[in-house]
Amino acid sequence: MTPVNENWKSNFYKYEKVRRSGRYNMIMEADKAIKACGISSREYRDILLNYNHYKRYVEAKYESVDKFMRKYKKCGY
Repeated sequence: MTPVNENWKSNFYKYEKVRRSGRYNMIMEADKAIKACGISSREYRDILLNYNHYKRYVEAKYESVDKFMRKYKKCGY
């Protein structure tokens, strides 16, 4: 299975960054988390619904989500 949209890496990075901050409950406070992520509600929903798929892809390619986050931050894609 391939990623659902073209911007999935950027969106996953933004989502994961907000999720890791612990500032919001990513489901119960989705409206606030969406604003903090800086992505559309549709993009947020895609990441939320396909999180495990994206996470497995990232782990396969980068070994871990942590390594992906560090590499993505440096590259800025």
